[in-house]
Formats: sequence, C-alpha cells, structure tokens
Amino acid sequence: MKSLFSEVIFTRFHARVFVLLSSLVAAVFGLLGPFFQKEFIDQLTGVQGTLHLIHFDNPLAYVIGAFVCVLLAQAFSQLTNYLSTRESLYMQKVFAQRLYEKTLHLRVDTMSGKPVGEIVSLYATDVQGATVFLDQTLPTGCSTLFPLLLAPYAISILFDIPLWPTVIVMFTIAIFNSFMAFRQSKFFFLFKQLAAERIGLVNEWVQNIRTIRILGWTRHFEKNIFDKRVVETQNRITMVTNGQVMNAVSTSITFILNVIALGTLVLYSNHQVTSGELLALLWIVGIFLIRSFRQMPWFFTFAFDSWTSLKRLEEFLSTKNNQTEQLDSTPPSYAEERDEKYALQVRGLNLVIGGRKILNHINFDVAHGEFVAVVGEVGAGKSMLLLSLLRETGARFDSYHLGEKNALEIPFDEVRSQYAYVPQEGFIMSASLRENVAFLYDIELERDPMVEESLRLAQFDLSTERVEKGLNTEIGERGVNLSGGQRQRVGLARVHFHQAPIMLLDDCLSAVDVDTEQKLFEQLLLGAWSERTRLLVTHRLSALHRVDRILFMEDGKILDQGTFEELLSRNEKFREYTTTVAKEATEKKQEVSHV
Repeated sequence: MKSLFSEVIFTRFHARVFVLLSSLVAAVFGLLGPFFQKEFIDQLTGVQGTLHLIHFDNPLAYVIGAFVCVLLAQAFSQLTNYLSTRESLYMQKVFAQRLYEKTLHLRVDTMSGKPVGEIVSLYATDVQGATVFLDQTLPTGCSTLFPLLLAPYAISILFDIPLWPTVIVMFTIAIFNSFMAFRQSKFFFLFKQLAAERIGLVNEWVQNIRTIRILGWTRHFEKNIFDKRVVETQNRITMVTNGQVMNAVSTSITFILNVIALGTLVLYSNHQVTSGELLALLWIVGIFLIRSFRQMPWFFTFAFDSWTSLKRLEEFLSTKNNQTEQLDSTPPSYAEERDEKYALQVRGLNLVIGGRKILNHINFDVAHGEFVAVVGEVGAGKSMLLLSLLRETGARFDSYHLGEKNALEIPFDEVRSQYAYVPQEGFIMSASLRENVAFLYDIELERDPMVEESLRLAQFDLSTERVEKGLNTEIGERGVNLSGGQRQRVGLARVHFHQAPIMLLDDCLSAVDVDTEQKLFEQLLLGAWSERTRLLVTHRLSALHRVDRILFMEDGKILDQGTFEELLSRNEKFREYTTTVAKEATEKKQEVSHV
C-alpha cells in the first residue's frame, strides 16, 4: 500500500508548491518592511547607512512602502493558511472515503477483533489528525522556516556583521524545541489512545446499560471508565505543562536574540550604526522573528502528532480479512454440478480461523422453496455457516451456486442481494418503527400498508405492543425501548418487507414465547413464506417437526441430514442432542415459575 505520508505530500503537488511560494513571498515582504523603515529614519536624521536598494526623494514614500510590505506579508500569510486548509479538507475527504470503503470491505470475523471505540476514534480524530500536516504543519513550517533562513542573511547584509552568533542561538533553540515537541507528540499520541479506549468503554456501557444494571455491575463498569479518565487527565496535565514550557521559551527567546544581535552589532560592525539600522534590527529580531519562534515548537508537535495519526490510519487500512488456512487433508474435488431445482448448492465449504477448524468440508443442497433447519450444540458452526454463505467470513468453497449463478464469480453485493438475513440479536436503528421495518429513512407514508402487513405477519400488533404512536414511535438506539422478542419480530417484519429469494434465519425465534412461535410458523414461516427458500438455525425442538429437512451439525461438520423422524430413528447423537435441549428447556421453565 502506498504510504499515506507520501500521499499527503504529493497528492495535488502543484497546490503544495503554491503554499510554499505563498509563504516565501510573505517572508520576503516581511523583511522588506523593516528595510523601508530604516530608509525612512535615515532620511529623516540625515545619516545614511551602508545599504541602499531603493531611493525616494519623499520620505513619505518609504512609510507607504513599509505599510504595503507589511500588508502584503499578512495577505500572503493568510493565503498560505487558506490554501493549506483547503488541501487539508480535500485529503480528509480522501482518507474518510478510503476508511469508509475499508470498513465495509472487512468481514465480520475480522472486525470482531477491533473495538468499536477504536474505529470511532479513527473517524473522529485520526482522519483530521492525519491532515494536520497540511493545515498546520505545512503553513507553520513555512512561516517558521523561511523567516529563520532569511533573517540572519538580512541582518548580515544590513549591518555587515557575521552570521554565526545569530545562527548558533537559533540552532540551539531549534534543538531544544524539537526535544520538547517530541515529548509533546508522545503526550498527544497517548491522549488519542486513551480517548479511544475511554470511548470504547463508554460505548460498551451505554449499549448494555440495562443488562449491567440488572446484574449489579454498574459500579464495576463505571470504575473502569473513571480510572481511564484519571489516567487521561494526568496525561493531559503533563501535556499542558510541557506545552507551557515550550511557549515560555519561545516567547522569551526574542529578548535573548535582541541582546545577541545588539552585542554582535557593537562588537563586529565595521561602520557607525544609524538609528534606522537599530530600528530595523529590533524590528527583525523582536517582531518579524517572534512569530517564527513561537510557532517552531508547535511545528514539530503538529508534525509528530500527524505522523502518529497517519500510522494509525495506515495500520487500519492495511488490515486484511482473515484468510482461511489450508486444512491438513486435501478435500475431495467436485465436478461442476448444477441443478435448476436447487436454490443453493454448496460443495467443499471450509473455514479455519486461528488454526481452529470452524467449518470442515460442508456439502449440502437446498431446493427452491424448501424449509431447512440447522441444529447442533453451541459452537457447532451454525451461525458461521450462514455468515459464510453471505461471504462474511474467509471461508473457501470448492463450488458455490445460487440457482444458475456461480456465487464465487459474482460480486459480494450480488451474492448478498439473494439473501434476507435475520440475526439472533437483530439490528435496530435509532429511528421510527416505520423506518426500522422498511430499513429506510424518510420512507413514503404511502407504503405504510406494506409496513403494517409485514408487522402483522411477524406478530407485532400495533394495538397491543408498547408503541403509543404506532409506526411513528421512535425506537432508541439498538432497540433499547423494545424487548428481545419485539426486536426479533421487527427483524422478521423487515425481511418480509424486502422480498429476497433465500431466507437466512439465525435463531430468530429464541426470545418469543411458544404461542407467538406457533403463530409465526402458521402465518409467516409456513404461510407467507411458503414458496421462499428458508434456512433456520434454531434450538427449539418444537420447530423441527415443521421443517422439510434438518441439517445436524457437530464440530463444524454436517453429521447427518433428514427429517426429524428419520434422524431420531437412526442417529444416536441426534437423540442425545434433543434430550439435552429438552432438559435445558424444562429447567428454564422451572426457573421462570419459581421467579
């Protein structure tokens, strides 16, 4: 991947050159101002200095010249800032778009290892931080560098004195400020890192506040947040202290330079110093250079800080989706086979993550309109199977067909367009009930009948549920205003609203009661969806005699498949599984009754 730093420097390189030229012109005009003032004073006093570039008979012309030079210096300085800010905004757009595309590209199994707070911090902090090179470092560096390079030569030419005393002082201060700025950058980096960690903790706290409160973990979670905030505050205090030291040194250095410059003038000047030359010297050292010295430490600070943001962005952008590792044994090869009666055909599906076989040589077919249940113990690979079908894992296939389409040769988006997916938890956005079902903001009210029909089939009755404003009811972030069963039914209503050929239902009935489950099967799963292809991951035994076929999984493999009665009669492990599930269901009922 191309270095982001090189992109910051060389993207629209002509604009970077304009920034440099604008800053250079500002520095030149800034030095011409003191020269015109020197000529004005010398002409008034009748004492001529050694250097004359321009001669005017009217002293007022020198005043006008000095004013114009100072005005142009400020104008070009502002132009430098404007051009830098414009380029910074352009690069922010570029980086944000790339970050957005990368986030969409990363699969679920890859993103699961990255905290939400870290990714939010990349968008909120590091995109802007990375472009500090343009809107802060570049203009600050130019307005610092050019005056510091030009001023010693101007002093030497105006007063006929050696360069080395002034240069030594400037070099010494530059080294000190670089050291302090490097320390400051480390504080900045830690500040961003701690902020990202705190945001992650707060995000986790907010998303799970009800569960945390019920379990009595509120104090523990809040202590973690407060402890992180204490460390963050201590780092901030140290950072501010270090910054104040830099500012103090930068502010006082001009007085030291005044003394050095005047001492050098007295000791080494080969001619009588005029009043105009003294004024010019004090102007150059005390006014022209003061901004450069004040900005010098911040130039290094901004540079180091921006560098850390660029590295954080580069690290995220270089993240690659987890690749499925090769299995020890060579899987059998399958001839290219298609059958138009099948909506879904999978051969040789393998998924290995971190050396662990998640899915191992999975082969199955699902006919158009068939209702298939996927069952097995926790960790058998059921959910990962559905995500692999959606191409959301690094799974490998020997062959994978969706009807007549080869799913391995078409874009991921086209593969996913063939599916409607209902996760166990369900995704609820902070919007109205109408918008959650349609999964669209500002949906037209004319489509309300379809929304209401989808909710009705999903057993979400607007007259009895806790939705006082009907479809206009605002649902809080992550569905905090809904129960688990309500969230699952909204998810079912959503996939009914969006017609897709194949339904992937990941334990989406786990939070509904038995009566609601019965109605969902009758009116939706076996009713409105009777002609659609359905794969249902479930732990409910009551659902198994309603499906056409069952895929029984264990340790990432499909051990057996068939109807409920067939599996009970011939597979001992399946009988053990059903016995375990029935026992767990009974224990849960007893716990509820005791409560």
